[in-house]
Amino acid sequence: PEQRKNYGILRGEASRINNALIYLLGLYRLQNQQLKLNTEEVFVADFLEEQVESQKLLFEVNDIEVTVTCDENLTAYFDENLVAGVINNILVNCAKYTNSIIHLSALSDENYLTITINDDGNGYPQSIIDHLSNSNRSIDFSSGSTSLGLYFSQEIASIHRCKDRTGSISLSNLENGGGSFKLLLP
Repeated sequence: PEQRKNYGILRGEASRINNALIYLLGLYRLQNQQLKLNTEEVFVADFLEEQVESQKLLFEVNDIEVTVTCDENLTAYFDENLVAGVINNILVNCAKYTNSIIHLSALSDENYLTITINDDGNGYPQSIIDHLSNSNRSIDFSSGSTSLGLYFSQEIASIHRCKDRTGSISLSNLENGGGSFKLLLP
């Protein structure tokens, strides 16, 4: 059991490093207009379950309960691979900072798909919430935070457009403790 837990931690950290490299390449391509958006119809409940399943070992070794609430018939149009990168980044970070519970939910509201990921940890630092849209955020060497994942998430959300609507992300802290990440896609 101890080796399994250590393996789970190692796998989680390796996933974070791999994601960071993918984000850097994705941002490079985005900046050079080489990133193509492959929008397709996606069954959202299945999509969310797949993202949770991809991190199952990480959740198991850390005794984290993950729940998903989504209408099984809900569909939306988005780039499944890019949005999977966003969701996985948040799930891996939540696994690091939550106490024991992560809850994913999705719904269609006012012509947007809203995917919410809540945890029961200490919540987001106010400085990150206050400066989410600031692309010039500093690197925190004491915590190891580069905010690269949030920046990537924000950029991926913003390239999802429909008519006059643009995707976005938001962060907040829950009244009873914990953090809340929201991804809105038109």
